[in-house]
Amino acid sequence: MSYEFLKITVANGVGIITLNRPPANSLNEAIVGELDRAFDEIAASDEARVLVINSAIPGFFVAGADIKMFNEMTAYDAWEISGELQRVNQKLEDMPKITIAAIGGYALGGGLELALACDFRFMAESVTIKDKEKTPTLGLPETTLGILPGAGGTQRLARLLGAKQALYFIATARNITPREALQLGLVQELFPGDELDAKTIAFAEKMATKAIIGIGQAKKAIYEGCNRDLAAAMQIEQDCFMRAFASEDASEGLKAFVEKRPAVFKGK
Repeated sequence: MSYEFLKITVANGVGIITLNRPPANSLNEAIVGELDRAFDEIAASDEARVLVINSAIPGFFVAGADIKMFNEMTAYDAWEISGELQRVNQKLEDMPKITIAAIGGYALGGGLELALACDFRFMAESVTIKDKEKTPTLGLPETTLGILPGAGGTQRLARLLGAKQALYFIATARNITPREALQLGLVQELFPGDELDAKTIAFAEKMATKAIIGIGQAKKAIYEGCNRDLAAAMQIEQDCFMRAFASEDASEGLKAFVEKRPAVFKGK
């Protein structure tokens, strides 16, 4: 499958989607459509057990949506594109594999919303843009344009930070530094900019050797259960436990424990 604005590579159990739409990976209908197809390709790949999303453009993850696209839309068009962006990001969140955003630069608006749909976010502490070292930021600046985040940002940020804190950041359009993002739990790891991709991929490769069926079912139980009442959430957990237990990986893990040897998981 060919792509214009991204590249897919798979090695050592890790699928990598590298975004490349100069100058800053701004999202438009074309690149969103490619992401939609790329997520399907990775989800169907037995070789890609973990997904990493990164950028080929120094200093930028995704700088947001293409504002020119918004200027040409009607209110109904806006409603439709919001639904499409939400659908594609939800496909990413629902993928039964661990997904990681390697944020090697600014992640604003739709870029942050894309990263929020990933399970983990690793970020560069600093970046170099045109030979100048800068501190990248995360933010949802849509209210400065008179609109609001429409690709899932209001909901995912509120679930991470709480409703009041999410509203504060969205209403003020305040950018968040890497250190603040780590303290708030928006990102899980910070790395020097020149080490981000290598360390993220090393982490992903290690995750790819683990029992990804069980991890995928744990992901499903957590995400589907966290906003349900406890009884309903327990039922989801029970069903996911059964599915994980039925996997070959579970048989291998239990057998390896009894035999006092390392388990060799195959993702089946």
